[in-house]
Amino acid sequence: NIAGYRAVIDSFNNLPRFSRSSVMACGAVLPAKVFVIGTGVAGLSAIATAHALGAKVYANDVRDAAREQVQSMGAEFIPVDATGVAGEGVGGYATEMGLEYKKAQLATYAQVVKEMDVVIATAMLPSHAAPVLITSDMLCSMK
Repeated sequence: NIAGYRAVIDSFNNLPRFSRSSVMACGAVLPAKVFVIGTGVAGLSAIATAHALGAKVYANDVRDAAREQVQSMGAEFIPVDATGVAGEGVGGYATEMGLEYKKAQLATYAQVVKEMDVVIATAMLPSHAAPVLITSDMLCSMK
């Protein structure tokens, strides 16, 4: 929970612009765009914090059930174009995905990340190392 909150606070502290939209005499500033990958406890906390600070929030998770949670918190769910995949295992935790899904996931993220100001990856699999979901090429493509 605190990890998601802290990720947003630290990101916005280093962001060279405002997190929320603002209208001034010189023009309008659009809100920061935040992409949260993984919407477990930390991811939902990141969504709530970024949304509360005025950012436009996007999120993705391999679990189909996460879509409704993301949308109920005011974020836009970014689907991965892969069919027949639920991604939910025992206890509602995410499961390891197949190679085809991972390829589709990376392709989707490559398109989304280049439009974002902040990317927060909270995705984890129980008893596994965190998956590598953001490549150096994706980071270089960010605004």
